[in-house]
Amino acid sequence: KDGDLEWHRAINPVLKVALQKQEKELIPLSIRLDREDRILLISGPNAGGKSVCLQTVGLLQYMYQSGIPIPVAEGAKTIIFKDIFIDIGDEQSIEDDLSTYSSHLLNMKYFLKHAASDTLVLIDEFGTGTEPMLGGAIAESILEQLNQTGTSGIMTTHYTNLKHYATSAEGIINGAMLF
Repeated sequence: KDGDLEWHRAINPVLKVALQKQEKELIPLSIRLDREDRILLISGPNAGGKSVCLQTVGLLQYMYQSGIPIPVAEGAKTIIFKDIFIDIGDEQSIEDDLSTYSSHLLNMKYFLKHAASDTLVLIDEFGTGTEPMLGGAIAESILEQLNQTGTSGIMTTHYTNLKHYATSAEGIINGAMLF
């Protein structure tokens, strides 16, 4: 009820099975979103785990909301979101005359129209798919509007302007992955 999401030692079960087959170790993650820091902006190097973190949160949140126990440490806090909006991957379509970037923009238009304080938004590679200065500026504007609605979210990015914006905006916190 208090709106906090706090997981320690969260494990993506799909990734765990895949890594076990390769005899590799899975590194659990810890994540926290609360009323003061509702949006987490994750940056870091390519292949550093940003997208895996985002996908883990999305999968575990869907599991939880479907009544499936989630693999997190004891004492975890979580919340039920009315809506979960996800923009991961490439939805370009020749039939619909959608480029990679225009498909992302259609998703962002939907998010902005329907997001509320009980919505979780997950966006991978926020703002990419077009010229970097333009993409970064549009992404910053979208981030500002989502923040104003009280939306919760996790977004991955490489854009410096978004990281700078997050340092000064209430409700948004920067996070980083190490390689």
